[in-house]
Amino acid sequence: MPRTMSRTLATEIAERVLTVVNPANRRMALGDALRRHGFPGAELPDIEILSDRERLIGWLRETYRSPA
Repeated sequence: MPRTMSRTLATEIAERVLTVVNPANRRMALGDALRRHGFPGAELPDIEILSDRERLIGWLRETYRSPA
């Protein structure tokens, strides 16, 4: 069963990723954070999403939600 990501963890990951200055490196930071927290690798979002906190949190929650 796939893990579900809590809003708290999604917020923490988003905030850490957004501290990376170079937007291109945010994708690497996101991949590292997901692996560190035990979430399988999904196709990472577009760079535009990685510049918007709320959109990134939404992407994380949608990507790692429990199946209905």
